[in-house]
Amino acid sequence: MKKLTLVIGLLACCLAPLLAPVGTLGAQETVEITFVHIFPDERDIRRSTVEEIAAAFMAENPGVTVNVQTTTDDYSEVFEGALRAAEQGNAPHVVQIEDSLTQIAIDSQYFVKIGDYASEEQLATIPDIIAPMRNFYNLDDEIWGMPWNASNPVMFINPTMFEAAGLDPASPPQTFEEITAACEAIMGAGIENLGGCINWPVNSWLPEQWLAMQNALFVNNDNGRSARATEAYIDTPEMARVFDWWNDLDDNGYFTYSGTPGAYTPEGLLFVTKKTAIHLTTSAAISNIFSFAPVMGQFTPVVAPFPRPYAEATNGITAGGAAVWVMAGHPDAETQAAVDFIFYLTNTENIKTWHKASGYFPVRQSAIDELEAEGWFDENPAYFIPLQQLLDSTPNPANAGARFGAASQVRATVIDAILSVIDNDEDPAAAMAAAQDRANKAIADYNSVIGG
Repeated sequence: MKKLTLVIGLLACCLAPLLAPVGTLGAQETVEITFVHIFPDERDIRRSTVEEIAAAFMAENPGVTVNVQTTTDDYSEVFEGALRAAEQGNAPHVVQIEDSLTQIAIDSQYFVKIGDYASEEQLATIPDIIAPMRNFYNLDDEIWGMPWNASNPVMFINPTMFEAAGLDPASPPQTFEEITAACEAIMGAGIENLGGCINWPVNSWLPEQWLAMQNALFVNNDNGRSARATEAYIDTPEMARVFDWWNDLDDNGYFTYSGTPGAYTPEGLLFVTKKTAIHLTTSAAISNIFSFAPVMGQFTPVVAPFPRPYAEATNGITAGGAAVWVMAGHPDAETQAAVDFIFYLTNTENIKTWHKASGYFPVRQSAIDELEAEGWFDENPAYFIPLQQLLDSTPNPANAGARFGAASQVRATVIDAILSVIDNDEDPAAAMAAAQDRANKAIADYNSVIGG
């Protein structure tokens, strides 16, 4: 219990050895499993798509009932809730886990390796997962979670506002410098009700993308992939380029945000209601923004690649999103049903359906091939942009993404640092130095608890 208490304090979630199994099937004829995801809004097509896929799985497997649950769109809350439920002997079976939580999920000992339960036929589908996703989740070595809702960041622009400012929406800005120049024109165009030129969620994920583009690491030891990370790289020239530009945008009145750090939906609403002309966010928002912008803002947005810090910053970006994992402590029949459901959820046909409904890019090459053959990307080029960005990235430690247990705490220090700059006018260099110290302490504390 001492270890559990320490981790709760460090990580705001539970990490402890497994408790007793949840129970046994007994005389049950039907296996029941629970799937927890992060799409609670009933208006969100992603929620209804998940429910339709689950219903189709049950129709094909009448001996299995899948209870789909969702109460929050916060990955950390879903993860923490799952661990606390497991501690109480009531764990869900399948949980959607954000990519940044990969290491802590493994360290928690609350999850099973899906590969240990997968059939030969299911394992034979792993090479079909595109290489960047296999590399990110280490699927060629051991299979913990299966990638599902995969995304990376893109740029949305309001073409009407660009034209009003004398800009060509067919040639969107590609670098920090070009965005600043575009914002100067947009803010000087006298556009009504404009709250700022550009907005994006105040998080660490986007700055990490800009680090990857510069071939810079976020933590040491090859972004935590050759050994456990022991040091964060926040107080660096590459991060300073990001902080300084962000600060300049804010000082000039070009950058705005909803006031809620880490929020995606409020930032999307600012854009679709024409409070900003440029919006940076996850590609997972493509379907929703395309649906809401014509209704709420009477315009059709243009999607463009995520901007680079400078023209030569071409090292590529990292995959984002989440994977689906199976929790330990259940009877074998339930665990097997959970694994079978995951492979069904991520099969070629369902990945195609999921991509079309969400904007998350397809993680299977077979799905990509079929979508291309159908002419889907020709008719919907915006949906190909995030996939192309990932496929254009030559794999290396910088664009593989950081993998370390204290990720949530370190990312929180980045958010706090940027808020101190844009909300409280702190010097960017001082903010980064302080964040570096706090991040290194968080990593050291985590490693001391885990024993890494």
